[in-house]
Amino acid sequence: MPRSREQCEQIRESSKKNILDKSILYFAKNGLDGTKISDLVKAIGVGQGSIYCYFASKEELFSEVQKVSMKNVGLEEFDMINSKDLPPIRKLRYVSDYVVKNLSQSEMYCAYVYLAFYARMHGEKEEENPFFDMIKKIVSQGQKEGFFSKGNADKIADYYLGVIYLYAMRKLYDPKIDIPSSSELERVVRG
Repeated sequence: MPRSREQCEQIRESSKKNILDKSILYFAKNGLDGTKISDLVKAIGVGQGSIYCYFASKEELFSEVQKVSMKNVGLEEFDMINSKDLPPIRKLRYVSDYVVKNLSQSEMYCAYVYLAFYARMHGEKEEENPFFDMIKKIVSQGQKEGFFSKGNADKIADYYLGVIYLYAMRKLYDPKIDIPSSSELERVVRG
């Protein structure tokens, strides 16, 4: 019996998701410039034509991988905590605890972090980065309330994200690397 239009669309979406999911770790370890489609398809176990059925180019695939990664860094959890009426110091501790725990336990989380912040950390023009915006908001609020060091909130948020990015990248290459504690990570913001 032939497949229905809906079944074909489900198969297509499932195949596309499979390519995206399997490409995340590869791109995180090799970067955009270090990735050749021929090597990627061997590593993830799909045919080269499969990639081009869903993505016009390596750059388009990388862009989609970055979007998936941004969704998986914990934004839903962070939005929930950020919406609560808590002091900024407690919000920052929640975010720091979440990030440190996941960096320590999950190679995939390290890949998500690396790819979600890639454009910002490489000085590329990027679309809105909700994680950065949330940290900047927490920093600004904490500065007004006297919890955090004075200075440019953009730069302080960048420093915080930079440390997270650095350890995510290091953990991808050396699984034994010691991830900083939440308090060590927060020193960037607290001064």
